[in-house]
Amino acid sequence: MLDWFRTAPGDPDESGAPDDDALPADVTPPTRPELAAASPARQERLLGDYLCQEIGRVLRCPAGKVDRHQTMTDLGVGSMTGLELQRRIRAALGVAPDLPTILRAENTHVLALRLVDLLGATTAGALSA
Repeated sequence: MLDWFRTAPGDPDESGAPDDDALPADVTPPTRPELAAASPARQERLLGDYLCQEIGRVLRCPAGKVDRHQTMTDLGVGSMTGLELQRRIRAALGVAPDLPTILRAENTHVLALRLVDLLGATTAGALSA
């Protein structure tokens, strides 16, 4: 499979590698209190922004280049990058969708909604324990 970001026409770098200066140095996920205080629409937006940053990081492209309307596979997320994305999400948020859910996600909105569900289930489980 070709990596769209590394084979984009007009890339000034012959290697196709993006300029490291354009990549995010740090990705800052939303905090649990921030998500808890947010409306459902704001939660989805916060998690969608975070996902674009993480997807950009694993694909080595700026977050602004991540098309929120494309499927994960169309963006170039495959099994290896999907596992890296899953690992990064779990490390940052304490939960992560399973790999098939990541790979089959229709877009970042669907993936963000799944994270809202997972985070809500974790919070509800902690409250009932």
